[in-house]
Amino acid sequence: MPERLRRFPWRPSRVTLFAGGLIALGILLTSVNWGFVVLVAAGMFGPGVLRELGCICDKDEFQRRGDHRAGYHAFLAAGIAAFLLVAYVRSGERHLEDSEELATLFLSLLWLTWLFSSLISYWGPHKTAERILLTFGVLWLLFNIAGNLKNPVSMLMQVLFTAAPFFVLAFTARRWPRITGLLLLAASVAFVVFFGWYEIQPSGLVNQLVIMTLFLGPLLVSGIALLRPRSAETSKEE
Repeated sequence: MPERLRRFPWRPSRVTLFAGGLIALGILLTSVNWGFVVLVAAGMFGPGVLRELGCICDKDEFQRRGDHRAGYHAFLAAGIAAFLLVAYVRSGERHLEDSEELATLFLSLLWLTWLFSSLISYWGPHKTAERILLTFGVLWLLFNIAGNLKNPVSMLMQVLFTAAPFFVLAFTARRWPRITGLLLLAASVAFVVFFGWYEIQPSGLVNQLVIMTLFLGPLLVSGIALLRPRSAETSKEE
């Protein structure tokens, strides 16, 4: 194996690669028919079901404990969100016009909570935050480039204001974690105010919550992770 690959700390198993392929294929095929979303479900939950049944044993005890802990965190997050939504709807005469998106909301919340908790258990909070920010930066970079191929000036401006800050914050995350964490929490609040997400309206509420979960979730998780004491950063990788 090349020396560079030996130095890379995370090498996914065949099960993980296969599951990731199913998820990617399912997401791509939803543009043809949303019935293919079952492939995403198979990729996300299939390996876990097979592990619990004892059909595959590709994880050690440390990884299994991290998965179970992440599952409990996902249960807490989804349970709290469900009770808050029930309290909001039933405490007055309110009707959610986009209630068909409730499944999407809770799937997003469950999966993101489980994912981030698993990564924090494996990499530690600070390293996880750094890599989440890098991933966010790359996604914004690709989005800006693809959307402005014919307008390089607009592309440059959008890259500077939307993608570059994530790379800067990823750089500062390991060096000044608490300052970066505070900046991320402040940015999350600024986005809520800027987009008017603090205004709760039954119409479009569920879609709004889905967008907030997908967009603000990584920022909030990274910010909270970076505010944890350095001594709390324990991971298998280290």
